[in-house]
Amino acid sequence: MNNIIKELAKKNLEKVVKIRRELHEYPELAFKEFKTAALIKRELDLLNISYKSEIAGTGIVALIEGKEKGKTVLLRADMDALPIEEETESLFKSKNKGVMHACCHDGHVAGLLGAAMILNEIKDKIKGNIKLVFQPAEEGPGGAKPMIDEGILNNPKVDVAFGCHLWPGYSAGKILIKDGPLMAHPTSFNIEIQGIGGHGSTPEKTIDPIIIGCQAIINFQNIISRNISTLKPAVLSCCSIKSGEAGNVIPDKLNIKGTIRSFDEDLTTEILSKMDSILNGLSIAYGSKYKFDVERMYPALNNCKDILEYSKISLSDVVGEENLVIMDEPLMGSEDFSYFSKEVPSNFFFIGLKDEQEEIETLLHHPRLNWNDKYLEISSHSLAKLAYDYLK
Repeated sequence: MNNIIKELAKKNLEKVVKIRRELHEYPELAFKEFKTAALIKRELDLLNISYKSEIAGTGIVALIEGKEKGKTVLLRADMDALPIEEETESLFKSKNKGVMHACCHDGHVAGLLGAAMILNEIKDKIKGNIKLVFQPAEEGPGGAKPMIDEGILNNPKVDVAFGCHLWPGYSAGKILIKDGPLMAHPTSFNIEIQGIGGHGSTPEKTIDPIIIGCQAIINFQNIISRNISTLKPAVLSCCSIKSGEAGNVIPDKLNIKGTIRSFDEDLTTEILSKMDSILNGLSIAYGSKYKFDVERMYPALNNCKDILEYSKISLSDVVGEENLVIMDEPLMGSEDFSYFSKEVPSNFFFIGLKDEQEEIETLLHHPRLNWNDKYLEISSHSLAKLAYDYLK
């Protein structure tokens, strides 16, 4: 069966690549993936795979039932694109102005449809079920939780979940896995400092929000370096500071936007508390006011050790043991697959796309991101192999 799955992945590659390129030409933003959903339903209809659509808006859940009853595996792909104007010279460049598949989600959908082609063809050899989840809005505000809230982990009940991310920063042909914490819990913040503006020549008559904001930012950085154990990874970055227009006017307000990343939600709570204490202390000292708005997003993504150990064998069959990389450290990026990992034993992994022979941009969320879609064969093969092996 290993050889059959491998040959089917190879045989279907041309079709999978064609799907990926069609998706890339027509990217859509979160919860607006209507054309994307229509394409997925078209392909599922061609395979005669049953599905339910319009879950959490544009989400789709398809079901492949094996010949015998058994456990249920969930395979997930995210569908949404980013608000980025594409700058590549690709023949299948985005036709939707200001929108681009700059995070490989077009490849995720195509790869999962490729896995569906394989699993549907061998379903008579399968004991159990495979749920194919096409999820909206991974880039934000997140479609995984709304789909779970609508009951996609039931009827039939899901026993294990797998997902992957195509990763242009890692060497092509490699699969990277890790047990335990893999991706971080992200939190965004927006601070508004309200002072009293006035002429730059008479600062004593003002409450300068720029001075207060600069002190706040400097003190925020000390939270990580002086209040948090070096054994607990955390990042606090102020990424936007805006205030005023004129060169001789002290403004009324200043806005700071930024992000916090950690693998411990209690640790993030501690960081936020210390930030609020700093802002409160500065407001008392200077007579200013402030607003501190916080959005805590996806939980940290944690892989199940037992599922990972089993996955090593399956994924080694796909790329060879020499191309299976065990990651030493987690990533500070985030992924709402984490909601699946909180509910059922899961394994999320990365497939490298960085081809040293090609001079192409390899950064995610970059307007010139480009990658060779021949590596979709690994994506389809690995997802199908994981599902089949688990249900043996």
